[in-house]
Amino acid sequence: MLITLIGCGKMGSAMLQGWLNDATLDADFAIVEPHHDALAWTSSYTNVRLFDDCAAAAAAADRPSQMVVLAVKPQIMDDAIATLGGIAGSDTAFLSIAAGIPTDWLTARLPKNADGSDALVLRSMPNTPAAIGKGVTVLYTADAPAAIAALAAQLLTAVGAVVTIDDEGLMDAVTAVSGSGPAYVFLLAETMTAAGIAAGLPAALSQQVAEATVAGAGELIAASDDPPSQLRVNVTSKGGTTAAALAVLMDDDGLAPLMKRAIIAARDRSLELGS
Repeated sequence: MLITLIGCGKMGSAMLQGWLNDATLDADFAIVEPHHDALAWTSSYTNVRLFDDCAAAAAAADRPSQMVVLAVKPQIMDDAIATLGGIAGSDTAFLSIAAGIPTDWLTARLPKNADGSDALVLRSMPNTPAAIGKGVTVLYTADAPAAIAALAAQLLTAVGAVVTIDDEGLMDAVTAVSGSGPAYVFLLAETMTAAGIAAGLPAALSQQVAEATVAGAGELIAASDDPPSQLRVNVTSKGGTTAAALAVLMDDDGLAPLMKRAIIAARDRSLELGS
């Protein structure tokens, strides 16, 4: 089985590392990435070949790819698709991890199958914790055969949890919550650091305790059977310091309406990218 990865930046590299660590994935990998200096670590793998472009990958292939993973930024997807050439066969499926690009947009641009039918396209939305195997990816499998859907899930499981949906219309909101979500958490750590400094902490100490608190709270959510709402109640003493802070954060103009506006803005931008 041949898997071709188009684009191997941070997310693509994380996925490739996961694939190579998966002993149950019996595959060869063609990696198309013009800037592959950072991929020198793959030289010890006999089942990985690096190419500057799709034409070189197609010329070197002894069989069509079973799946082509499109891991380029949405803004250059059109250009990437235009260079695919003979890299795919009539049974090749395409798995996109690009934010905001719907399957019908891709289908209209991807090469047709030999019989004139549309290429099979699956769509997913991973997030940046995939770089350490802690990501979550939402996968839309469209009408893919069970074996192809299972292969896509296996490839994505290499970088974290996979959740499958059957309504592609949810993907823009998914992008807003999970795809962009890590940035919101990073911003939380930043703002807690700045607030700690304003409250009198030395900058280095404020950063250390803020970042460790955010990271530890995330681990606690993952490890606990309780929902975040209950975890919040568990650490809030009536009339205490946490209650005083939450009274501000949970006010009518506090965190909830701000986060709602942020999520909707991200969802709307995802819709724009796919139009």
